[in-house]
Amino acid sequence: MKTTKILLLILLSLSLVFVSACGAGEGNKEATQDEQVSHDQGPGEGHGAAPAATDGNWCAEHEIDESECPFCSPGLIDSLGWCGGHNVPEALCYQCNGNLVAAFKAVGDWCGGHDRPESQCYICNPHLEPKDGADEEPEVDDSLPRIQRPPSVTCLTQNLVINFDREEIAAEIGLEFSSVQRVPLTRFLDCNATITYNANRYARIASQVGGVVSSLEKDLGEKVEPGEVLAIINSMAFGAAKATFLQADAAASLWEKNYAREKDLLDRGVGTEQDLLEAETRLMEGRIALSRAREKLLGLGLSDEQVDEVRHTMDTSNLYPVTASFAAVVVERQAGVGEVFDTSQPLFTIADISHMWAILDIYEADAREVSEGQSVVLQLEGQPGESFGGDITWISSQLDPRTRTLQARAVLDNSRGVLRANMFAKSRVTVRNHQPVLIIPREAVQWEGCCNVVFVKKSETSYHPRKVTLGPANDGIYEVISGLSEGETVVTQGSFLLKTEILKNNIGAGCCEVQPGQAER
Repeated sequence: MKTTKILLLILLSLSLVFVSACGAGEGNKEATQDEQVSHDQGPGEGHGAAPAATDGNWCAEHEIDESECPFCSPGLIDSLGWCGGHNVPEALCYQCNGNLVAAFKAVGDWCGGHDRPESQCYICNPHLEPKDGADEEPEVDDSLPRIQRPPSVTCLTQNLVINFDREEIAAEIGLEFSSVQRVPLTRFLDCNATITYNANRYARIASQVGGVVSSLEKDLGEKVEPGEVLAIINSMAFGAAKATFLQADAAASLWEKNYAREKDLLDRGVGTEQDLLEAETRLMEGRIALSRAREKLLGLGLSDEQVDEVRHTMDTSNLYPVTASFAAVVVERQAGVGEVFDTSQPLFTIADISHMWAILDIYEADAREVSEGQSVVLQLEGQPGESFGGDITWISSQLDPRTRTLQARAVLDNSRGVLRANMFAKSRVTVRNHQPVLIIPREAVQWEGCCNVVFVKKSETSYHPRKVTLGPANDGIYEVISGLSEGETVVTQGSFLLKTEILKNNIGAGCCEVQPGQAER
């Protein structure tokens, strides 16, 4: 440890110490030196006899120093925490602390066949092995920018503390500080958009009977009202449907008269019940046929009034009217006089252009910020200075597989008729509108290999690394989603120097021993 202290004094006089809930002192530092030796020797090497003189009391029963004995001091299991590397409590990890081998053997908890404690032998006791993925950290999506990645659940960085020997060191190395503030923040998200028709008021109109176009009553750009005729189709099928209806109507009338006559004859004792039943059956069949023929005409788009008119006028013409289903404008025309169309071919396309849709293409990384009800302002590419406002009314549940963007829809007023389908626009979505959020300067955040961390000032000489979950960057600041509280002081200028201290153990500099500890409370 003397070598370590000398090197730490050279490097800004910093020292990295282990923090635990029970407030372990200098006694544990010497135990750590023994642990480092055990790593080099491997489990069980150099054990079997009491080590050289130790500062603690020797546990003769378990052949281990009293300060390391989890069997005599069960509280060590809670105070030392969890060994993420081996999935066992740190106090019971024989791979990290080779001194425990003799202790396990002393209590009879040792598997000689596999050279490990019986209570940790997954080979002999498969039921002890953690379930697949149960104790493993979920995989992190490396495609995400570092600033958007969530903290690692197994990272022990925030269990550390950086101490200065003197209060003046912070000023000497140029540390600067900032408070975590809660401020009202307005944030915008820019994305591309395409103008389209309102799909709820857009229809391709086809004839419900096949035939030849006899005449066109409307042309492109003309307004139409509900039920207004767009075109006339000469259809033999339509004429046959009207004729069938008239025949069924005449037959039903005949069988009604026949039934009335047979009933009158039976009442006078001249007719028979069999003749009456036969007349009643014929009447019911006629009514069914009439109803079926009438429903067919209604299914072809005729109203009740138009069907009654066919009955009164005995109209059997083949001319079928194609009508508009709602108030709109003719935006496409596929029909021409004399052309033959079937029921699958549209004659016209109509759309209500009083309101248009803007389909926004949102990048996958920004998708979590968008929600229904947010306001949108669009600038048309072909009309500089022309702005249109609306609200998001729908967000897709899937990404476009080609562009990897998420579509969202905003409804725009087009009472002036300026918006046209397929126009391109730049849209700005207000994802935050003066909502109070926690913020910190961007220079306070450091990436230490698996997490975004900031350094919280606890005193003039004590600084704690803290894992944080961050929101989007905005004008030199980051939104803090979790990890910090309002009013805490964090290091801004100089935070990189503090990061290098906690990384020295990983780099292999040998001047700092980063040890797992208990999380800061």
